[in-house]
Amino acid sequence: MSVFASPIALDRYLVAGAAGFPVQVRHGDDSWSELARIAADPAPDAFVIVTERTLPRAHIARVLHHLGTAAPTCVRWLTGQDVPDGAALTPGSVIVALGGTRVIDAAGRLAARTGGHPRLVYLPTTLRAMSDSALSLVGPTGPRPAPVLVRVQLDFLTTLTPDAVRSGLSALVRNVLAVSPAFHDRVADRLRPDARYDLETLASFIALSLEVRATLMIYDPLERGPAMAFHYGRTVANALRGLGADAPRYGEATALGMLVAARVARLSGLLDEEGERAHRELVARWGVPMELPATVTADDVLGALRRGATPGMPSPRRTVSPGRPALVLLDRLGEPHIESGQPATEVGEDLLRAGLDAIAGRGAGTSRPTGAAEAAGTATEGSPAGRDLAAAAGPGRP
Repeated sequence: MSVFASPIALDRYLVAGAAGFPVQVRHGDDSWSELARIAADPAPDAFVIVTERTLPRAHIARVLHHLGTAAPTCVRWLTGQDVPDGAALTPGSVIVALGGTRVIDAAGRLAARTGGHPRLVYLPTTLRAMSDSALSLVGPTGPRPAPVLVRVQLDFLTTLTPDAVRSGLSALVRNVLAVSPAFHDRVADRLRPDARYDLETLASFIALSLEVRATLMIYDPLERGPAMAFHYGRTVANALRGLGADAPRYGEATALGMLVAARVARLSGLLDEEGERAHRELVARWGVPMELPATVTADDVLGALRRGATPGMPSPRRTVSPGRPALVLLDRLGEPHIESGQPATEVGEDLLRAGLDAIAGRGAGTSRPTGAAEAAGTATEGSPAGRDLAAAAGPGRP
């Protein structure tokens, strides 16, 4: 079955090294009783729902109602980034993560630090979590336990704003550019800048992300080899997300990170002009901003990148030089560049500044390009200036 058949009922089993877990995509009232039966087999002592107070109360009430028919059910609220240690769990408890990426990360940490290895069920409520973080065995602080079930209830998406839906498509766009470019045109045709999609289209996007995950996770469950493609754009995105009140949404930050990586790869003699153009075309159809926020400068981003390792990025197997963050770069669409045996490449400040020029706005948020960045603004890939910059500032083809 094509991943673009718009399934409303989809079953997939993801194999990740020695681990594996089922993923179910469902929609509609009838699917909720099925969820209670599956989650209660074998019979649990209790369901402990990990969630946060910002989630619509109707979602929480619905889950409590259905799971409560199978076992005692309670709620544990997220405080900061974690669930307080006072959350009492028995070996027979089932931890249910009901929420977005923060909740899934916190539930994974709770399961890891709890004796008895309680079962872990993910009920993601955001598009990003459904198509990315709930499908990964790697969190911001490292590996996390495999869930016994990831249940994607499309009903949760009906309460999201268009901005939240748009931001949540970052995994889809990343997967097309960094892993499966054969879907570029078909995805581009379905993307809408206004982010107004029917559930069948969103289900097809999630299905494609599932297939891409299944391709890479089977051999690389900890995302330190080929599956580091799932971190494409993340180094710059996390730097942007660390800017506090000026930070863009996660999806917007990821888009900017991919545009920076595409420019860096092109100036390094890796990705060609057509590949960079494909990035910009797909991001434009996606509808997210393609420039830094007006209150953010390239110096702000460079400062954040200098401050250390990127949260959520697997540590390179080699030592990264101070001030030279590692980025996933592409040789061509769908083919990450391999540097010193792994798909993460150290990038110096001059080349980073040149890459940031690709997303520099024309208003108050821009910093004047200097040095290599100024050259990058006028030099084409084939020009002497472009070749000199690539040779001086970053990796290139042999």
